[in-house]
Amino acid sequence: MNSPQILLSLKRGDIIDTSYYGSIYLAKGNKITNYTGLNPENIFFMRSLAKPLQAAIITDYNVINDYELSSEEIAIFCASHAGSPEHIKILKNLRKKLKIKNTELNLEAQKPLDTRKFNGHKTKLHNNCSAKHLMMLMMCKYLNLDTKNYTSYNHPLQKIIYNKQTQLSGYKSFYPTKDGCGTPLWGLSAESIIRAYYNLFHNKQYSIIIKSILENPNIFGGYDRLDTEIIELSKGNLFSKVGAGGFVLIYNLKEDSILLIKLTQNNNPIRKLIAMNALNELNWLKTNVQNFEYNQKKEKVAKYCYEFNFK
Repeated sequence: MNSPQILLSLKRGDIIDTSYYGSIYLAKGNKITNYTGLNPENIFFMRSLAKPLQAAIITDYNVINDYELSSEEIAIFCASHAGSPEHIKILKNLRKKLKIKNTELNLEAQKPLDTRKFNGHKTKLHNNCSAKHLMMLMMCKYLNLDTKNYTSYNHPLQKIIYNKQTQLSGYKSFYPTKDGCGTPLWGLSAESIIRAYYNLFHNKQYSIIIKSILENPNIFGGYDRLDTEIIELSKGNLFSKVGAGGFVLIYNLKEDSILLIKLTQNNNPIRKLIAMNALNELNWLKTNVQNFEYNQKKEKVAKYCYEFNFK
């Protein structure tokens, strides 16, 4: 099998109105045991799924102690945060502590993902990748590296991050691109992504990364973020990280199993439905999966039908 498969369809009566395609991989330990869709060797760009792997470089140095980084600060370095006031407060304090100027951040100002208290003034810190950029600038300053072109493929810091990804994944990637925020990404296969996360969880060196995320799920994502919701609903028994392009990875800590989902469409509500249904199928988490789409009168007009199961 080497093509995306239908994971969910929307039916109106007996007619399929819309179908959503993608690939799902289930691994025990670091070995894929079941999948549908693209072959496990297929190359993907992880987008924000890469953030915890990128942040793992901070454990190679004494930066956590030297900067007295809190668990909240470590968690937000790995985050696609919602830009809520609590996130902005942590980011402002980090910028002050690390003596980083706003002009040094090589990313665009954006409105936050959480707009409930947004005043309409977009800033760079509202960008959901701003904490990753602060981490990168922190490491540049700590290692006395140039901060002006830290998002260049050839910058020494990006070479350090590339080597960390290679070390964790066991795969030397020759597929470069840029993420939406301008930082380099190197393509990995589904099996290499799973191996990288397996090694992140099974090396004591990185335990402070995992512990900080699980202790601070709202800092790691926040309002209406799927990874935060999964961690909280499971009471910390499941780790989860989302990425643009329809990615979600879920690590079952008790069973030492990994679920990786990659949709062909970047559709967050559909990604959530598919992920929650998979968690129900696997008995990893019991959730109220939405079965119907409603019109304004709350009349049932369409039904979601899940096309994949693990049986």
